[in-house]
Amino acid sequence: MKNCKFLLLIIALYLTSAAYSQDTLRLFGHKESQKSNPVPDTVPATQQVYVSNPNEIQTITGPGRNVGFYFGFRSEYSQIAGYDAFGAGGTFAMIANHGMAIGFSGKGFFSEPYERIPGSNTSYSYTGGYGGFLIEPILFPKFPVHVSFPILLGAGGIARSTLVNYDYPYDYTEVFVEDAEAFLIAEPGMEIEFNITRWMRLGLGASYRFTSSLEPTSYESNPLNGFTGGFSLKFGKF
Repeated sequence: MKNCKFLLLIIALYLTSAAYSQDTLRLFGHKESQKSNPVPDTVPATQQVYVSNPNEIQTITGPGRNVGFYFGFRSEYSQIAGYDAFGAGGTFAMIANHGMAIGFSGKGFFSEPYERIPGSNTSYSYTGGYGGFLIEPILFPKFPVHVSFPILLGAGGIARSTLVNYDYPYDYTEVFVEDAEAFLIAEPGMEIEFNITRWMRLGLGASYRFTSSLEPTSYESNPLNGFTGGFSLKFGKF
């Protein structure tokens, strides 16, 4: 009987000491263990560093939660079937942790009018557009000058038109669409970007268009394939 009382006394003393210990075992875990490692109050706010919790899910973009966006406008020059062409377009994208933009982009284009028979009153031109999904990795985005690599994957269409009486004044010009075709496109590129302000960027870059083949009886097989160059303006939260 004395042995039982002595054993119960030891157990009671052990439980009492454990109740005041910092290593107390709790059913749902220690409250402080579920937070990131605390930063001492003596450390200035500018020097405080986030220490990730090893129990957090790790993502490709890192532990941060910075999400931005931008609206972009682009003007560019290229050649279509050997003729000078000009284009313009727009982009909307979300930015994850400053370094990865994902969104949608679209462009329209038109070529200079050209004559098949010199001196005739009939000219021809190419017009069209394309758009699709945009992926844009951004290297060193916080630097005043940095580089991005936009990649557009999508589809579009091109039309060849006849312009009758193409001369000034243009009120007498008649336009007839001869033929139109659809295509798939992949357009990787590279841009040098300048941080003009916190909410505006200027970009200078080039890209290369890869398209599916068009009907050879009406067009060259790939009249859009080739380099484009231009500049862009982006507005948003970067």
